[in-house]
Amino acid sequence: MTIEATTTSRPTDVLAAERAVRDYMAAVGLDVDHPTLLDTPRRVAHAGLDLYSGLGGDPAKALGGGEPIEGVYPGPVSVLEVPYSSICEHHLLPFKGVISVVYLPDRMLAGIGDFDAMIRVLAARPQMQERLADEIADTVATTLDAKGVLVLLTAEHACMWARGERTVGATARSLAARGVYDTDLAARAEARILIGL
Repeated sequence: MTIEATTTSRPTDVLAAERAVRDYMAAVGLDVDHPTLLDTPRRVAHAGLDLYSGLGGDPAKALGGGEPIEGVYPGPVSVLEVPYSSICEHHLLPFKGVISVVYLPDRMLAGIGDFDAMIRVLAARPQMQERLADEIADTVATTLDAKGVLVLLTAEHACMWARGERTVGATARSLAARGVYDTDLAARAEARILIGL
């Protein structure tokens, strides 16, 4: 199944999810009949409804159409360090961090709360950090018809600190650029300063 297919529909069979969680727990050696674990399959299945609530969501709608600008907007807009959490599609473990966006408006502006709503839709689905940065950049560029977009995403991954070598404190960064911030080195340098690089 492709990523596109997994991000366009919501699972609705919670009972099947509960059975699958119970089977998984038993397969990895947990005593699924232990009193402290009896409710775990139900809890995990219902948590999935929240963790993957962005499946089928429309990030452009969450961002809104923007508000028209009267005249020419003088410069870039920065929305910095919006906290987020997501689930890495490789191990289904969480990653979290902050997202900063700089965009150069043409005719439309969006509110800070709109950016938060858009990020929540895109983060609430199985993700890869790099794709999340790209999807945010594409949504802002397309929805607001921005002249340029630069997205910086930082993440701490549970697959780094909760498994394997258990490396605590490592942070990964991803950068996505569109429009003039992808093609014009001077504009990109200005955006990098605004975003804190």
